[in-house]
Amino acid sequence: MPVHLPNSESDSIGNFNRLSASQVNAWKACPRLWFYEKVRRLVMPQIPILFVGRAVEEAICQTLKESPCLVMASAPSDVYAPTPLDDEGRPNREHEGSWPAEQLLTLPEKHWPQNKDELLVWATTRVRTHLKASLENMKIEWSKHDRKAGRWEDVDVERCQMMATNGILMHINEVENCLTSVSKKILEEWRNGARTQWPAPDGRGFQLDQHPLSQDGDVTWIEAWEISRPWFVDPDAKPFSMNAVHPEHWFQGEYDLVYSWDGSIRIIDIKASLGNNDRSGDYVKQLRMYAFLWWHTHEKQQEVDGLEIWYLAANSQKMIEKPTIEEMDEMGSELKELWSQLREVTPDIEQCPPKPAPMRSFEPGGVPSDKPAKQTRCERCDWSIICPNGTGHDEHPHGGTYQLPGSYAEIEGDPIDELEDRHDIIGHVHTLIHSQSGRAPRITITQSNNAFADVQVKAMIHSDGTPTVPEGLEKGDLVRVEKAIFQLNYKGAIVLKIDPFARIVKLDSDEKVTMSLLKPRARWNIMGTVVYRTEKRGESARGEWCRRGLMILDNTGAIKVEGWQADWGPQYDMLELGDTVIITNVGMNGWAALTTGEIYRASRLHIVADN
Repeated sequence: MPVHLPNSESDSIGNFNRLSASQVNAWKACPRLWFYEKVRRLVMPQIPILFVGRAVEEAICQTLKESPCLVMASAPSDVYAPTPLDDEGRPNREHEGSWPAEQLLTLPEKHWPQNKDELLVWATTRVRTHLKASLENMKIEWSKHDRKAGRWEDVDVERCQMMATNGILMHINEVENCLTSVSKKILEEWRNGARTQWPAPDGRGFQLDQHPLSQDGDVTWIEAWEISRPWFVDPDAKPFSMNAVHPEHWFQGEYDLVYSWDGSIRIIDIKASLGNNDRSGDYVKQLRMYAFLWWHTHEKQQEVDGLEIWYLAANSQKMIEKPTIEEMDEMGSELKELWSQLREVTPDIEQCPPKPAPMRSFEPGGVPSDKPAKQTRCERCDWSIICPNGTGHDEHPHGGTYQLPGSYAEIEGDPIDELEDRHDIIGHVHTLIHSQSGRAPRITITQSNNAFADVQVKAMIHSDGTPTVPEGLEKGDLVRVEKAIFQLNYKGAIVLKIDPFARIVKLDSDEKVTMSLLKPRARWNIMGTVVYRTEKRGESARGEWCRRGLMILDNTGAIKVEGWQADWGPQYDMLELGDTVIITNVGMNGWAALTTGEIYRASRLHIVADN
């Protein structure tokens, strides 16, 4: 079972506070690096190669999902209809209609691959078709990112095709192994429709009376393709919806491929790289943590039988030694202690010193090397501009006053950790308009002082899995809007934004109003060091638009402040990274655990001190 969902009744940790292998590796590489990225939430530059790796893996998985009995090699990439998903974004167990594979007619047998070479031609043609579509999708996603860097034109499409083809070749070898060694028992069970709780995605449902592609006699190449298909996250599923979560909820991971057709369990990590850099050491640790996670999510009754890293650019399969039970017990104690240290209570910056581990050297294929690394960890770090081990320091602003040029008034800067973005507001439902299309209702609330607020429901499901809008809500009901993001829109009207951390709760009619809608503060003055810029561009019915932003760091926290290009003023183009700035009249925005600032026409950016 590669998916282990959290128990909502006993999960007191939540999706946003679990430990992961990437966090563990970041901490061990450098505690300060972990702090900047996981506590201050700084985002590293998004270069195309990060998206290319996802495109290659997605193309491989899309190909593995298909069947050569249903799809011609020359078919378009979207021949399968989307997988039916539930409200959590997972393949829907309750779906009663037809599934994507069931909507396709089986091809005449003359079109079925009859040997390894024919199957390889079909699979490599399919993966190239999917890769083209995946690269286009990733290009769009990259172009929308506000921290994109580099040039998409530098992506080597032929290299991407080579890596995707290598991944398919590695799987075809698995198919051949299945053809020559699958047991009669496993073959008959498959032919009779046996399915695991989370079957490998193949466009079919969770239960089958008999597999529609089953044959008679010895196993065929087509059957071996179907039987040997590994589990992977369905490409149509919502990101991070199919994690394996530790029974105590403090650790989670998501496997790339899990082979189990012969009764053994092998976890595969796909890497669209040569494997000749420091990260190859992290991949080994990650897989060993996944072995620990599998053992724990199977009540310590089932161990993995193999761990592999597929370095697609090197066309190399690296076998990783699996941990013993004693090592997994020790690993569990270490990881639980690390979770307590990093997530149970958030550490401050002094507890996360800039002490980087030495860089490791590897040859292609992840082979350890004695050659010295070309760079130190600090030399290649994205945060050297603010880190004491780089060109930065830890002495950032902590609020304080600033005299604006040409003004008698002093501006008081607000420490980032004192910014208040969420409030509990009690009022009566004044307007309630339900959507006929299943979208969020339109709601306004009012208080006795004739103050009104527009309640914008941006999420229908709370992070704890419950609805954000109660059933049976009616006009006139007294409600408490809990932890809503308090905003003023460009017209000065009050807005209460409902995201996955907020909700509406119905109250008894005798509940007292505890906070006036006119009391929360809506504008703030943010002062700090500029870490990086952000920018998004696009087109709408009104023409081209551009939103710009700055990541601001002070001694208490970090926040991204963004707004329309025209609202930033001339000093935005004058500042340099590392400068100290103050931005006045900033509104609050955000989503879930992420808080952002929003500038408006009345906001002003001032450079306080040069880097």
